[in-house]
Amino acid sequence: MSAPPLVVLAAGLSTRYGRLKQLDPLGPAGESIMDYNVFDAARAGFSRVVFVVRPEIDALVREHVASIVGERLPVSFVHQTLDQVPEGFPPPPERARPWGTGQAVLCARDEVTGPFAVCNADDLYGADAFRQLFRHLNAEPCPTEAAMVGYRLADTLSGEGGVARGICVMGKDRLLQRMTEVREIRRVEGWIEGSEPDGEIVELEGNETVSMNLWGFTSPVVDLMGRQFVRFLGRWGADTAAEFPLSTAISEQVELGAVRVAVLQGRDDWFGVTHASDREEAVAELRARIDAGRYPESLPEAFVRGV
Repeated sequence: MSAPPLVVLAAGLSTRYGRLKQLDPLGPAGESIMDYNVFDAARAGFSRVVFVVRPEIDALVREHVASIVGERLPVSFVHQTLDQVPEGFPPPPERARPWGTGQAVLCARDEVTGPFAVCNADDLYGADAFRQLFRHLNAEPCPTEAAMVGYRLADTLSGEGGVARGICVMGKDRLLQRMTEVREIRRVEGWIEGSEPDGEIVELEGNETVSMNLWGFTSPVVDLMGRQFVRFLGRWGADTAAEFPLSTAISEQVELGAVRVAVLQGRDDWFGVTHASDREEAVAELRARIDAGRYPESLPEAFVRGV
């Protein structure tokens, strides 16, 4: 069996951040968070990388990836657009943005066969997370139809402004039972609060396990996701804002008993950028990890040498 590939979701609009998070040069040699994930994935054994991008930033992403990764690792690029939907579901004329992370994965399905991993471009997961996920996906047979690397909620909050997280409930053997998408999670006077899809305000403890969109999938999961997307469009296709997130799709598959999702525990500290105010801390965090020997001073040079 060939080593699994990694799909990087890099089509986001970066509305709250104010610049393209996918390409923001936070590292000393112009590296973005996305590049460190690719480096960690390559060290773990992932064979190649598929970047999901918007057409209007395709050239920028290709140029950036070429400058950092070079030719050491096979890469390919696919587009996520609003009109990439099954026949019979034309998008509403007023809608301006694609359909979310679930659709993004479906846009990459022709580029992957067998098990593969998925990650965000603006979340740094740590080397151990990719090692765990690679071992899980590379096992024969794969232990479960899907896997995710989870993190402690309190360790994933932004310094300023709310964030969206998939809150996980697990059963025996750390298998996912269900996941709830909670938005605008933030600290409020010593408490952590968020808003559920119906608008209800919920209080959270901070010890909850959350998904940061680091997933491992096998083909049956993606096939079922395609059918879910059709049902989603049948109900919400005329909506100008509704999205088809990965967390909701996978949670639905679990609750139907269609798939099992192993929840792996991230051992490295997560960090990411959501708001403009997160940038300075991200630069300092990367510098600290480089000084500690966790990353090389220059990723382009490391890729040339071979990871």
